[in-house]
Amino acid sequence: VWFIIGEKKKPLQQQRSVLVPMVTRPKGMAGGARVRPPSVPAIRRPQRVSSRCSRCLATARGGEGESWEDYLTKEERPDGSKHFRFVGGLKSGRQAKSRRRVHFVGIGGSGLSNLAKLAMARGWLVTGSDISESDKLESLREGGALVDVGHREDNVLEKEGADCLPDAIVVSSAVSADNVEVRCALRYNIPLYKRGAWLGRVTSGHDLVSVAGTHGKTTTTAMVAEVLGSLCPEAEGGVTAIVGGDVASWEDGGAVVGEGQTFVLEADEYDRTFLGLRSRHAIVTNVELDHLDVYESEEEILQAFEEFLENVSQSGAVVMCGDDLGCRALLERREIGPEGGEEGAGPSVQTYGYGGGNDWRATDVRVEGGGVTSFKVERRGEVILEQCRLPLLGRHNVLNALGAIALAAAVGPGGRSDRECAEEAAQVLASFRGVERRCQVLGRKGSRVVVSDYAHHPTEVQATLEAVSEHYAEADLVVVFEPHTLSRLAYFFKEFAEVLQQCPRVFLTKVHEPVKTYISAKVKNAIAEDLEGEIGRDTATYIPGDEDLIAEVARAAQRGGGETVVLVLGAGRSHALAHGILEAL
Repeated sequence: VWFIIGEKKKPLQQQRSVLVPMVTRPKGMAGGARVRPPSVPAIRRPQRVSSRCSRCLATARGGEGESWEDYLTKEERPDGSKHFRFVGGLKSGRQAKSRRRVHFVGIGGSGLSNLAKLAMARGWLVTGSDISESDKLESLREGGALVDVGHREDNVLEKEGADCLPDAIVVSSAVSADNVEVRCALRYNIPLYKRGAWLGRVTSGHDLVSVAGTHGKTTTTAMVAEVLGSLCPEAEGGVTAIVGGDVASWEDGGAVVGEGQTFVLEADEYDRTFLGLRSRHAIVTNVELDHLDVYESEEEILQAFEEFLENVSQSGAVVMCGDDLGCRALLERREIGPEGGEEGAGPSVQTYGYGGGNDWRATDVRVEGGGVTSFKVERRGEVILEQCRLPLLGRHNVLNALGAIALAAAVGPGGRSDRECAEEAAQVLASFRGVERRCQVLGRKGSRVVVSDYAHHPTEVQATLEAVSEHYAEADLVVVFEPHTLSRLAYFFKEFAEVLQQCPRVFLTKVHEPVKTYISAKVKNAIAEDLEGEIGRDTATYIPGDEDLIAEVARAAQRGGGETVVLVLGAGRSHALAHGILEAL
């Protein structure tokens, strides 16, 4: 498998790209031999330091059969001595079968940090690196991982506490192909996995429950994991789950490791990561154009979700939000209904939402005190749950909970009715404590409240504003918005302006780019200033400096006499800004 980092919208021969060979398979294994795409020039790989015997080279060329020598590599230690190491496959294209060491490049991100925790729980020696220090890195170190700040070749090589080269290197989607540790992997012939390929590996052999969607994946995944952990006897304390955020009630933040077969996973559409998954069951919360650096049109992202659903087991279940236009488009394209695909083939499909045509409906939604939202649950016109009390804000979280209930009823243990499954799911959800940065109340100082939310798409911003405004109906609202990626801001410029015009006071930060780009600061400042003007400079203010922003927001929040809510929105540095604002109040 190859991935290409380069400029889009140009013929392949004109792209300034770096081609990185990903995991390759030995001859005779599934997937066959590595095939170079047509019209792609070969790259010269650095000579590997470790030696190869002539028998290994002959086998790699197809001249002889496999032997033990094909699974051993002779390596030189820093002190000059030699040793042999099991590498788990032909050295010309080995797979990471030895569970000795795995190295994560970009280990501090929400995607890889939780995979690192899973690897440690399963007995791997975990090493990794990231560009800056963070609480996640410190948490991983406390768990036993060897984590370095900054990317260097020495991070990959043998060092104190890691007496061997990694058996696999997992690379974040935010890491460029010219990263020094990626190039080190090529030099030493270490298998490289992008996050999606590694997820496919670690979930193989499990009953995988995948939660996909442009919005709401993290919260819904956490809900599903907790509900299934309670419903399934074999999974009591045994559900494994990985989400892209920190769940308040989970000891390890975004990972739970069990011994059962059930594996609940947040299936990320970014970089088409979820296409490497083979799911038993799946939820699709919604489908909307996003990640403009990956998908150029609504058609492209619909095709990706369609391919994701094609990888769901024929004997499984799919639960989709019937209120969402994107999910409806998928249903129409696949021509599937309650009994499965065409002529009854394929997984069973059920829909949920507020609309009358859904299999599962939430009705009589009410906002109660203490941040609780309650609702009734109907199943095809029959009320099967008089009240589900959810300690979260917003109608969007009601949909997330309803999706978890619908899936629990679809895949729950045999012999239980939909009503019984829904009642037990409601008991679990009544104590659900939420996910970090999802309408998270960071704290209160006097009559000032600071709320942090991950919203970075116009639809998400709208949903969060409605939830906060509904709950804090009498409070003044001050919004801090951090644009996340220039491509998203440019494409949804009008939509962002329209939704933020609803706010009485808005502060804009500089554009956050999680992936290294060569866009000048002048360009980023210019588009942020344009957004300020589009919203209206009487209500919106762009402040690029973090310290100046924190001070000005704190002053604005203290001007009013009544309760004031400071809502900080964004997926980058915004959470740190929210903490800074709380301290400044």
